[in-house]
Amino acid sequence: MDDVWTVINSLYMIYCTSLLPLAIIGIALFYSGLTQRRSSLTMLALPVFLTPFVLIEWFIWGYSLCYSSSSNRFIGDLNYAVLRHMRDSVTNNYTTPRGDIWLMNHFLFNGFMKIICVCLTFPGCVAERGRILPMIVFLFFWSVIIYNPVTYWFWNREGWLSVELNNLPVLDFAGGNCIHIVSGFTALAYSYILGPRNPKILYDYRSANTGHIIIGTFFMICGWCGFVAGCDYKFTIESLYIIMNVLLCASTSGIIWMLIDYYFSAIPLEGAPIESTLSNHKDKIHVLRRSSTNIRTAPSVTGVSINQHYHDTKSNFVQRRKISIISFSSGIVTGLAVITPGGGYVSSPTEFWKSFVFGVLGGIVVNLSTRLKYFVQIDDALDIFAIHGVAGILGSLLTGIFANQRYNSDGGWVKGHWIQFGYQLLGCTVTAAYVFVLSCVFLYCIDLIPGLHLRMDVTFNQRMREEKEKAQTESTESPGSVDMEEQFVPHTTKEITYLEKLELLGTDCYEFNGEYFMDFMEFIKVIRPQDYPFDQLAEEAETQYDSVNAIGSDYQMHPEGVHHIARKVE
Repeated sequence: MDDVWTVINSLYMIYCTSLLPLAIIGIALFYSGLTQRRSSLTMLALPVFLTPFVLIEWFIWGYSLCYSSSSNRFIGDLNYAVLRHMRDSVTNNYTTPRGDIWLMNHFLFNGFMKIICVCLTFPGCVAERGRILPMIVFLFFWSVIIYNPVTYWFWNREGWLSVELNNLPVLDFAGGNCIHIVSGFTALAYSYILGPRNPKILYDYRSANTGHIIIGTFFMICGWCGFVAGCDYKFTIESLYIIMNVLLCASTSGIIWMLIDYYFSAIPLEGAPIESTLSNHKDKIHVLRRSSTNIRTAPSVTGVSINQHYHDTKSNFVQRRKISIISFSSGIVTGLAVITPGGGYVSSPTEFWKSFVFGVLGGIVVNLSTRLKYFVQIDDALDIFAIHGVAGILGSLLTGIFANQRYNSDGGWVKGHWIQFGYQLLGCTVTAAYVFVLSCVFLYCIDLIPGLHLRMDVTFNQRMREEKEKAQTESTESPGSVDMEEQFVPHTTKEITYLEKLELLGTDCYEFNGEYFMDFMEFIKVIRPQDYPFDQLAEEAETQYDSVNAIGSDYQMHPEGVHHIARKVE
């Protein structure tokens, strides 16, 4: 009978492992759809491109450093290197408190989990401005010195934060710390060192393919069911409870996120006088014309940059609220991330309500957290820090409150185990600090190596600092005659450098020799006079767009009148 259940559990784990590649391709489609056409192939290709590198490292020493128990509490030894422990093994099983699993299946399942962490992190943090070669160099150090030790802390029986050691037991069922916090804070550090995107590529910002975002989200849901439920390492009725909690949490978070963005989507809100609407609209255009490259100076009340928000609100979008498919998909992904650390610890047939708590709080907190980048002035292009870093922290803390006494756990606050929340807070703090500090150190050192500069336009950040310092100096010398906001702007009429032109062309051109996700298509879009109710508004909009000196900004006047603006678009 034991052999029968061993086979059943093994088949179940093979099934869960086979779902994980769906999460990888889902992440690729999700990121590719979010970015602009000029970088969409890069976002689609990198998850698949990086998989062989990670798998080979995992085979050589990564698996051993994570799961081979050593005499210390912080990183494993090389006893499992190149799977040599399987050659003379008496048993083919890897024993865990949750259940026994075949050695090779344990290797593959956890290897794909590491690949998913890489796919969540690296395509997004280099979006539209980063280079691939230095990213691969950083990936090596990140994998060996950041991911592997953190995984050992939580999931190795000898790790100093593991439940099995029971010294400072941090509950992390499927990777709230090891996957999401590591991913979020790595992306935060990378975005900080890389610097903000060139504002010229943000004018008239359009996602490459919203349909791919929907398809990618669906694949991620399928993969996440195997991701979280597979961490039980055996097939029981609890596996179905875990899958149900994942689906309920993701659904709840997606609806909550969409409703929040629906509320903020009208600028101003419904019922405002049309005069107020137009006045605010013209103010936004005026600010846009003088907006700074520093992301701090251009957030709107909805949290998106003015130059992006202007494109979305220049017609009837100011008159009524709108539903956003991108918002809904982002909420779904947030729900998947928030429930990850809880997993089996919060799953039972009488407590499905917990998934709704995780989903509601995740949708609210993470949605609002996407605005943080405008205050800390870090351009996290795809909000990886909020959707994964903040979601991982929130999910871990909620696990400390709602965890049951299962899987060697003493439970959380609902079971009267008050100190568990402190353990969860400790795990989040240590992981976030360790990942962020070491990532910044490695990235800073790599950026100094000749030929390994992180950014395509290597002098962009230096130019921005010099212009800001010059503006501050001029404002100090003649405070009455200098507009500070105006001085922070690199005038678009200035001649752009060769490297800046390359960055404006996009990573697809820079890295893949002009290979694109789709062949180039163009059509003529004519903006009607009624889109601009007042002559002054039309003139200001026309002046703004004509002044943009960027790739793809080929504008000409429509012959029928000055208020008809014909524009080539991709």
